Amino acid sequence: MAVESANTSADKLNALLKWFEENKVTFNQEAIEIVPFKSVSRSKNKSNIVSADGFGVIARRDLLDDEPLVVIPKAAVLSAASSALAALLNDEKIGDTLALHMAIMYEMSQGHQSPWYGYLQSLPDCADVPLLWEAESRKWLQGTDVSKWVEKDEAMLKRNFEQLQDVAARNPFVFVSQNGVAWNDFTCFLKVASLASSRAFLVDVYQGSSMVPFADIFNHRTNSENVHIESEEMVCPLCGEAFGCEHIDGLEQGEEEKGGENTGDEDADMDSDHHGHEHAESDDGSGWEDDGGDEHDEDSDDEDDEEPGEELPLLLDETGNPLADETQTDSNDTESDDQDSRDGIDEDDDEDDKWIDTLDIVVFRPCKAKREVFNTYGKHSSAALLHRYGFCDTDNPFDSVTLDTKDILQAFSKLVSEKRAADIGRIIDLYADVLEPRHRAKGIEDDNDDEDDDKDEDGSDEESGEEDTPMMEDENDEDVNSTDDVLVTFSIDAPGHPDLNLAALLVLGLAEEDVFAQMAESQSIFMHYFPLMRRYWAVFQDKVDSGASIEAAYRKAGKATGLTVKQATAAAVCRAAGLLAESRLTDVADDMVLGQRPAGNAQQDHLVSRWESAKLMRENERSVLKHCAKLYQKISAKLSS
Repeated sequence: MAVESANTSADKLNALLKWFEENKVTFNQEAIEIVPFKSVSRSKNKSNIVSADGFGVIARRDLLDDEPLVVIPKAAVLSAASSALAALLNDEKIGDTLALHMAIMYEMSQGHQSPWYGYLQSLPDCADVPLLWEAESRKWLQGTDVSKWVEKDEAMLKRNFEQLQDVAARNPFVFVSQNGVAWNDFTCFLKVASLASSRAFLVDVYQGSSMVPFADIFNHRTNSENVHIESEEMVCPLCGEAFGCEHIDGLEQGEEEKGGENTGDEDADMDSDHHGHEHAESDDGSGWEDDGGDEHDEDSDDEDDEEPGEELPLLLDETGNPLADETQTDSNDTESDDQDSRDGIDEDDDEDDKWIDTLDIVVFRPCKAKREVFNTYGKHSSAALLHRYGFCDTDNPFDSVTLDTKDILQAFSKLVSEKRAADIGRIIDLYADVLEPRHRAKGIEDDNDDEDDDKDEDGSDEESGEEDTPMMEDENDEDVNSTDDVLVTFSIDAPGHPDLNLAALLVLGLAEEDVFAQMAESQSIFMHYFPLMRRYWAVFQDKVDSGASIEAAYRKAGKATGLTVKQATAAAVCRAAGLLAESRLTDVADDMVLGQRPAGNAQQDHLVSRWESAKLMRENERSVLKHCAKLYQKISAKLSS
C-alpha cells in the first residue's frame, strides 16, 4: 500500500521540499541537506543496518553545538488530533495508537486532497519490521526476544483491526477505500501500523503520538546522536495552545473565584486538572498498542508513564522561550484584512507579534561536514530496535535480553522449594508496579561514582535517575501485548548483569525463611527494603564494571546502602544469575537457523538487510548472556571462598 506519488526518489524529494515550503517547515539549507538514503555515507565503525528505502540528512559543513537546524510548526504535524477524523475518533472513543493509525490511513485515502499529501507521498510503502516479514525470514529470529514479541503483535493488532472494522461499518461514507487504501485489508492496516511504529514522535499532551514531517528523516544512532528535538510539551490538552488558552484561563479564573488566598493550593489544583487530561500514549518499544475495544477514557491516560521521546524518538522540553516562525502568515480572509485596516493595524507588525508553537531540531553533538546527521529514537536494545524500527545498532550499551518469569520461578523451585517459588510468584503479582523494568545503563550513564558514594553516605536512597527513564516498557512489549493489566519482565542487561529488580528479587527469594517471611508478609517492610536491595546491586555492578575487586565491590555496596547482605547470600544470588543467563543462552547458542546469507542482488536486498540484522541481534544477545554467565560464576566462586 503506497500513496500515489512520483516515481523516483528525486521526484518524491522535490514534492516533499515543496510541501515543506508551503507548510512553513524551514531548515538551514546552508548547513544540512536531505538526500536519498543510498547517497548517505555511513561511518564504518558505527553503522546501522537498515533498509535503503528512504532519505537521510547529511551535513554540508561542520555543525556546532546548539545550532538550530530545523523549525517545524506543530500545525504541520499529522496526528489523531489534527486529522480530519479528529471529531469522529473522539466520539468513537478510539485509543491513542489505533486513532493515529486510522488518521494516517484516512489522510492517505484522500490522495491529493489531503493537506499532508506532499509529506505522505514521500514515505515508503511500509517499514520493514519483523511483523511484516515472511515466515522464512522470521525463522532467523528463532529464540530471540523479537520472535516472542511478533507473535503477540499479530494477535493484538488483529483486535485493533476488528475495532476499526466496526467503526468503518458505522461510517461507510467516511471510510471509503481509494487511492491505495483498503479499509478492510489487514495487510494495508499492518503497513500503516509499521510506519507509525517506526516514525511517530510523542509531541505534546494534545497531539500525542504523531507523524512529524522532517523529524522522521533523521536516522538513529545509539548514544552518539547529533541532534535533539525540542518542544513545548505541556500545552493545553483540550486545544493544544501553549499560551493564552481560554481553557487554561478559565481554570485560572475559576480557581481565583473560589480559591481564596491560598495560591499554593490553587496552583496544585490546576496542575492536577491539567494532568488529568493528558493525551500521552501507552506505547512501548513496538509501537503496537491494544486499544481494548471501545473502552478508552481520559482517566486511563493517568496510568501512562511513558517519557516523551524515550519510547518514541527523543523529545526534550525547552528551557528557554519557544522559537517563533516569523514566516507564518495570517489567514487570507478578506474580512479580517479589512478589519485590520480599519483598526489601523499594520499587517507585518501583527505577524511579527504572533507566536507559533514549533518543534525545533538543534545540534546536540557536533557533526563533521559530509557526514550523516543522526537523531536518537531512544535507549533501546538491539531487539527493540529491530522489532520497532527494522534495524539493529552496533556497540549498543542498552542491549538487554529478557527472561521469562516462569524460568525465574523454576529456578527458585530448584534452588529453594516449590513453596518459595509460589510465594515469589505472588510477590511479583502484588508488587508489579514496583517491579517496573529498567535498564541500569539508562540511569547510571551520566553519574559519577564518587558523587554516588557521597549521596549514599548521607542516607539518601537515590535511584540514579532510573525513575525518570523506565526501560523495558518501551522495549519488550510485554505490557501492551498481554491481555493482563501488568506483566512483569526481567532481563540480563549489557554488558552482562541481571537487571536490578531481578537481582533484588534473587536476594529476597534466596534469603533465610525468617527474613523472607518478614518481607513477604509486610508491605511496609518490602517497600522499604526492596529499593535498598536494588540500590545495593546497582552499586555492586558499577564497582565491578569500573574495575574494583569483587571484595571491594561487595564492601562498597554495603556501605553505600547500609544493608548487610551475607556473603553466602550474595554468592548464591550471583550463582543463580549466572545459571539463568546460561539457560537463556541455549535459545540463541547457535546460528544454524540463519542458514546461508541471501545473495546480494536488487531483488533480494531487503532479505540481505533482514538476515544481517537478525545475525547482529543474535550476536549481541549472545554476548550479553555469555558475559553474565562467565562474570557471575566468577563472582560466586570468589564470594564463596
